[in-house]
Amino acid sequence: MKKYRTLVLALAALLPFASHGGDADLVLRNGAILTMDPALPRASALAIRGERIVAVGGDGEMDRHVGPGTRQLDLKGRTVIPGLIDTHIHAIRGGQTYAFETYWYDAPSLAEALDRLSRDAARRPRDRWVAVVGSWHPRQFQERRAPARADLDRAAPAHPAYVQYLYDYALLNTRGIEVLGLDDARPAELPGITVERDAQGRATGRLHGGIGPFNALFARLSRDVDRQASLREFLRAMNARGLTGFIDPSAGGPEAYEPLFALRDRGELTLRAGYRISALRSGGEAEWFRNVMAFRPPRHDDGQIAFLGLGENLVTAMNDGVRMGPGFAPPEAARQELLRVAAYAAERRIPLEIHAYTDDAADAILDAFERVAEQHDLRPLRWSIAHLNTGSRRTLERMARLGLAYTVQMGPYFEGEAIGQANSQALAEVSPPVRAALDLDLRVAGGTDSTRIGVAGVWQAIQYHVQGRAIGGMVQREPGALLTREEALDLYTRQAAWLAFDEDDRGQLNVGKLADLAVLDQPYLSMPVDRIHTVDSVLTLLGGKPVHDTGALSAPAR
Repeated sequence: MKKYRTLVLALAALLPFASHGGDADLVLRNGAILTMDPALPRASALAIRGERIVAVGGDGEMDRHVGPGTRQLDLKGRTVIPGLIDTHIHAIRGGQTYAFETYWYDAPSLAEALDRLSRDAARRPRDRWVAVVGSWHPRQFQERRAPARADLDRAAPAHPAYVQYLYDYALLNTRGIEVLGLDDARPAELPGITVERDAQGRATGRLHGGIGPFNALFARLSRDVDRQASLREFLRAMNARGLTGFIDPSAGGPEAYEPLFALRDRGELTLRAGYRISALRSGGEAEWFRNVMAFRPPRHDDGQIAFLGLGENLVTAMNDGVRMGPGFAPPEAARQELLRVAAYAAERRIPLEIHAYTDDAADAILDAFERVAEQHDLRPLRWSIAHLNTGSRRTLERMARLGLAYTVQMGPYFEGEAIGQANSQALAEVSPPVRAALDLDLRVAGGTDSTRIGVAGVWQAIQYHVQGRAIGGMVQREPGALLTREEALDLYTRQAAWLAFDEDDRGQLNVGKLADLAVLDQPYLSMPVDRIHTVDSVLTLLGGKPVHDTGALSAPAR
């Protein structure tokens, strides 16, 4: 059936303005449509019938698709793009606490950031937690510093407060220390977290940990959140930015997926969601994956939720976390375990994405993948390596030879300064190596890695690829490492759809494709580059149906 549909779409593409029969339900006219289709990159109008596009072209070419029941909208020159797809976002987990969290990624000053925390505290009962969980940097603030415990005490004196800086450290106010019992006669233990203490042995409010321990602690602090309602609100917020799809590389245990499945079953899922399964145990991961996958197909897509194989953490000891510098050297046992996981995935034709922050981690991963490629063609599997913040040309060349893809995220936007300190300023100015990858004809798809080390909504990531300025101006990427606006958009549309095995249906605006699209509130191709992060959608369609509509296009076209 998939091959038959592909043939039909291919034949339709030869007749780009032909209707499939019947009048269009909706015609959009007088726009600047960026189709992301190299054969017809620009258009001014398109027609939709049911969930698919039936015509793309000039305004006059839509007339024969208009009938008595056709709704027509005047785009008034607005830009239209294919619906955005974030290929690496922890949306399932992060979305479930969206309504609970305070966000600082766009706060210009520490004073404003603390005021946001105060406002959220005022809306909650006494002693309910308030939290900022990643995606901010002290250098973004006018004060050029992180908050102190006293700042958090003033902002939320009657509420425990938790402020996490990426995955580096977290801060508590005095009430937070009390609620967690860190200064009790027998202080409470926080697994995997080191509590900083002063000379008298009292907690200072500063915590040190890592990805797993901080995620576990925050799950404890946010346990009373209505996770389904929060996820629904988060997905609606993504629709408002023009998103119609995402891939989550690792959401946690089975219970983490239940709110997503519930939204689908209730008809309330407003994005096409892809997910991967990450190893939930350390050691023996190959056996674990064999058991989990025993009754699963390699991938499956019902049109709303797609299972896309294995994700991010395939072997725990091969994961370099958020390491900035060189020197990662996984043990031989871990290398052999990855070889077993990769061989099993290749045998079963299972897609996968694996985490590698550093070039050393990628090098060890590629050693295993090259062994597997001696027996299996990896190209059809669309395996990818994520992050690659310090990826070298040699690594990219090895990936290209294997037919791997590269999924790029926003780490260097927040961590550019740390990358420079751990390596060199020159390396930081070309990180992440997207331009080098594209020059090697490597497939590159765009993600954000939000919500802890990335900004959800894609546009901040797109601006970073085009402008190259890290948060707070810490690092400016060199001109030769930047992307054009069209190239950056391509990462989150056409290439993202390919990574999801959905290029027949999404990622471009041409005849036969699903009508997943966004009408933007600003002219993306000509607006000031430093304002790209502010782009919103005035109308977002998913399969031809509005999932976000500001009413700006309510007037009929003339």
